[in-house]
Amino acid sequence: MQRSGASILKYSLKRIGLSVLVLLLVTIIVFAAVRMAPGDPVLTKIGPYGDQSQENYDRIAAQMGLDQPVFIQYFIWIGQILSGDFGVSLRNGADIGDLILQKIPVSLELIIVALVFAIAIAIPLGTKSALKPGGGLDQTLTVLTTSALAMPGFCLGLLFIVLFSVQLGWLPPNGYISFAQNPVENIRLLIMPALTLGLFEMAVFTRFLRSETISVLGSNYIRTARAKGLPQKKVYYKHAFKNTLVTFVTVVGNEFATLMGGTIITEQLFGWSGLGWFIYQSVINRDYPAVQAGVLVIALSFVVINLVVDLVYTAIDPRIKLS
Repeated sequence: MQRSGASILKYSLKRIGLSVLVLLLVTIIVFAAVRMAPGDPVLTKIGPYGDQSQENYDRIAAQMGLDQPVFIQYFIWIGQILSGDFGVSLRNGADIGDLILQKIPVSLELIIVALVFAIAIAIPLGTKSALKPGGGLDQTLTVLTTSALAMPGFCLGLLFIVLFSVQLGWLPPNGYISFAQNPVENIRLLIMPALTLGLFEMAVFTRFLRSETISVLGSNYIRTARAKGLPQKKVYYKHAFKNTLVTFVTVVGNEFATLMGGTIITEQLFGWSGLGWFIYQSVINRDYPAVQAGVLVIALSFVVINLVVDLVYTAIDPRIKLS
C-alpha cells in the first residue's frame, strides 16, 4: 500500500511538472494570438462616442498597460496570474476572476447533466449493440448515432425549441435561473440545452463503446474464458467490461474538458450564460484580459481532468502501473 501511494505521488508530481510546462506554452500562444487578432482594444475601451484624440488614446493605452513592449506586457500578466489577479474587464471594468467564478458553475451544471444523461444511455446501448453486432438493435443504433453526430447542435436545439416551447408550450425557450433561486424553473430551463449536448455525447459514447467492446471481445483472453465454458454475461462483465471501462474513462474525461469551452453555440441559443459564452463575448469585444483568463481556465481544466483520469485508471484496474 505504501509503495502504491509513493508511486501515485511520484507520478502526480511528474505530471504536475509537465502540466506547468503545458500551461506556460498555452499562455504564450494565447497572449500572442489575442494580440494578432484584428481590432484595437483601446478604441473599444474608448467607445464610438468617446474622446478619440491622440492624447486620450495614449492615456487609455497607458492605463491598460498597452504602451509597454509586448514581452513586458506578457511578464506583467503572468505575474498577476501567479498572484491570483486576473485583472479587470476592458468592457465593463468588472473583476475577471469574479466573472469567471460566476460562469464556471453555470457551465458545469449544463455539462455534468448532459454527460450523466449520455453515459446512462450509452453504456447499456453500446454494450448490447456490441454483444450482437449486425442485429436489429445494432443497425438501428448505427443509424441513430450517425444522424445525431451529423446534425449540427444548433439545428437540434432549434428543433427542441420549436417542438417543446412553440408547439407544445411545455418548456421556456431560453434563459437561466440558478437552482438555489428557483429549482423547478432551473430544471425546466436546463432540459433542452442538456438534451442538445447530451444526445451528441451519447452518440459519441455509444459508438465508442460498441467499437471498443467488439475489439475486447475478440481478444485472446476472452476466447480462453469462453473456451472454459463461462456464460456470455460473466465473460463480459468479469473480463471485458473492466478493460472497456478504462478507455471509456479517457473519452469521458476528454469530452468533459472539451465541453468546458465548447458549449458556446448551445449557451447562446438557450441564453445559458456560461464560460464558453463569456469567452466568445470577450473575443468579440477585444477584451484581452478576459480572453486570456478564460482560455487559461479551460487549459487548466484539461490538465487537471487528464491527471485525474490517469489516476482513476489504477482504481479501475490495479494492474495498470503509473510511471
